[in-house]
Amino acid sequence: MDGALHSSLSRDHETTNVGEAGGNTNDYYIKRLKPEIGMEFENDDIAYEFYNTYAGHVGFSVRKSWHDKSSTTNVIRTKKFVCSKAGYKDKSKEQCQRKRADTRVGCLAEMTIKISANGKYVVSSFEDAHNHELVTPSKAHLLRSQRKITEGQKAQIDILNDSGIRPKSGHEVMSRQAGGRQCLSFGQKDYKNYLRSKRMQSIQEGDTGAILQYLQDKQMENPSFFYAIQVDEDEMITNIFWADARSILDYHYFGDVVCFDTTFKTNSYGRPFAPFVGVNHHKQTVVFGAALLYDETSETFEWLFETFKRAMSGKEPKTILTDQCAAIISAIGKVFTNSIHRLCVWHMYQNAAKHLSHVFQGSKTFKKDFGKCVYDFEEVDEFLAGWNDMLVKYNLEDNEWLHRLFQNKEKWALVYGRQTFCADMKSTQRSESMNAL
Repeated sequence: MDGALHSSLSRDHETTNVGEAGGNTNDYYIKRLKPEIGMEFENDDIAYEFYNTYAGHVGFSVRKSWHDKSSTTNVIRTKKFVCSKAGYKDKSKEQCQRKRADTRVGCLAEMTIKISANGKYVVSSFEDAHNHELVTPSKAHLLRSQRKITEGQKAQIDILNDSGIRPKSGHEVMSRQAGGRQCLSFGQKDYKNYLRSKRMQSIQEGDTGAILQYLQDKQMENPSFFYAIQVDEDEMITNIFWADARSILDYHYFGDVVCFDTTFKTNSYGRPFAPFVGVNHHKQTVVFGAALLYDETSETFEWLFETFKRAMSGKEPKTILTDQCAAIISAIGKVFTNSIHRLCVWHMYQNAAKHLSHVFQGSKTFKKDFGKCVYDFEEVDEFLAGWNDMLVKYNLEDNEWLHRLFQNKEKWALVYGRQTFCADMKSTQRSESMNAL
């Protein structure tokens, strides 16, 4: 191995390509690809691709660090590419709600290019020493800057998606075909991001413009009309929330209990429609706001709940009623920290019938015993004993779905919620009646 390069590599990380007996071929490529001062490129994009290709063979990910533009011509004069582990985490952002792993360790590896008199870019600075372990060739394709979805893979993703196969399952299928996840050139998140980008592109510009125009017109008619949109890195609209002046006023008076539901998908794009509803003093359904969502991830729900709270001047509901969705449960725990979260019993029974169909069909008494656990017990000790008796009686001690349900028992068992004000609502069917409209 070249001496200068060898000093930058961990001894535990051989630069050997997958399927090759030795490292000679990869060493050859590294020597050919290694940047040198004075190297010339047609433009900054080609320079980046060259450095990123080199990084893939060595075993690190690349990040675009900074650039300097001419104030008169707007042409990039200098640009710096660094190892993804360059620099250090910004300590001022450590108090953010979402904790991310600290991957920056002050690595100094970099390549800087400057524009020359002929308009091309030349390498003006290069450092190849890393202060961290490098990735083996068998895993280098999983590094962030190395991950790519080929046109053939995009076509296969489209087929899987059109067949109704969810991203997680689709990614598993393609991983098995490739010989394992380690052999696939992209991760599950890249799979989802590709579908997100494709779906948003399918929404015609006229549709997007019409939505924005409608919301802006409503706000012009009444400045109290509230709306918010979320866009992705390509400036494509992903999520939309709106609430008119009447909805905001109704929430001020009747917003102690809110039902939130995403089980209904409307419009030709199949996007979840998510209304926030409650009841007024006449037990009539009132709408506090609604959203069209791109997906049903915890990140999406966190954005939506934060936006809803902002629209309602920071007021949180005393009780919020939702369906049994792990992403919603997670987001509510982070955003509505002062609210009591209850699960929709109707949806819970629907899920129970789906996950425990063999028990419901094989026993005439299970439904009654399950219902007792939901509604009948007055004391927590009685509930716990009754739950355990039910598991033993029907041989369900190892049932994973019931185990997960029990972990959220405080959100559905009435013994934990008798003192919770729910405005006589025990399910999200108020929302579903709105969906029917």
